[in-house]
Amino acid sequence: MRIAIAGAGKVGKAIARELLTNGHDVLLIDRDPAEVRPESIPGARMLLADACEATALESADLSSCQIMIAATG
Repeated sequence: MRIAIAGAGKVGKAIARELLTNGHDVLLIDRDPAEVRPESIPGARMLLADACEATALESADLSSCQIMIAATG
């Protein structure tokens, strides 16, 4: 299953790790470059973007995701 997570902080990363362990395709979206370093969650795809911006969500190809999780303030 393809899953996008808006927010790559502690909660978003914890969810991503669990989903990756269960074989899902995970995309983490965050506007903080320090949070979307590829080495922080091996196996997850990262997108440096503001998930509140429609253009950022379009570039994330959310229409191909089965689930979208909001893990941000």
